[in-house]
Amino acid sequence: MTNMRILLLCLSLTICFAANEPPRYRIVNIVNKNTLTDDENKRITQYATGWAEALDTTGTTELFSARQRLISPLEPDVDMSPYVRSIYCNSVIDGVGPLLDPNNKNEMGLVNALQVLSVIGNEQTSRLLLNSADSADEERDSARLWASIGLGKSFTVGVLPLRRIKSDAKRLANYIVSEPKWFVIAEQFSSLAALQRTPNLDSRQREELGAMSLDLQTDAIGSLINAMGKTGSDDERILALSIVLPSLRIQLIDPDLDADARTKSQKELVQYLCKLVSMSVEHAETSRDNELLFNAHGQAMNVAGLIVDRELNLN
Repeated sequence: MTNMRILLLCLSLTICFAANEPPRYRIVNIVNKNTLTDDENKRITQYATGWAEALDTTGTTELFSARQRLISPLEPDVDMSPYVRSIYCNSVIDGVGPLLDPNNKNEMGLVNALQVLSVIGNEQTSRLLLNSADSADEERDSARLWASIGLGKSFTVGVLPLRRIKSDAKRLANYIVSEPKWFVIAEQFSSLAALQRTPNLDSRQREELGAMSLDLQTDAIGSLINAMGKTGSDDERILALSIVLPSLRIQLIDPDLDADARTKSQKELVQYLCKLVSMSVEHAETSRDNELLFNAHGQAMNVAGLIVDRELNLN
């Protein structure tokens, strides 16, 4: 009798374990459909939810496998239909819900969940990424970092409607001045620059979005410099500007962007960059003990000077 109870217990545990395992089948052969049978719908839902839940692990191998399983049906050559993408998205969101919770301590799983959401790239996932990129709502630096990176990826997936891209970009730009971490700020600027690589646009829309990208970056730089002017010499946000300004300088001479938009942005930058140079000179002596910040001030000043020289037609 005792042996029988042990056998039944082992069998029960085996069945429970197997039931919690994510599906091992593939769905790439059905995700391009515009209608699904009940069985196909169930297969997609269980696949997405199962592998999304599997992200809640700290095992590197298991985490990589789960992320790849979730991303593979979203590859461009698979051509997932909008109908299936919506079903897939809802199921993934259900599965990663615990990871997005503010009380979640598994940041490795959280980062991978945000990466998957960015590849889905629709309105539901962009809403989640925006919430996670906002320092007013999200305290975890890693979450804000990867959500900011993810928004840039979402812009280039080619699924978001133009109106949503514009509204998301404006919200992201507003986060910059209140973001405390320089490395998050750098990625938020990078995502604003990614607007210029948005696919599936006609020439007028591409020109409009390129101009918007420059406008948002210019205004955000102005707000950031003004905010930094109220702090001391140890403000690490100068590290972000030492990265952002070289990128923006390249954009200002990019012939693929509208010339009028580039001229407008460059002209507006002059007042902010002059303030930045003045601020960096003022902080130079007190920041000398911190080599990283001291060099960042020097790099930012150098690029600022090159942009101003170009605007004033100086060599």
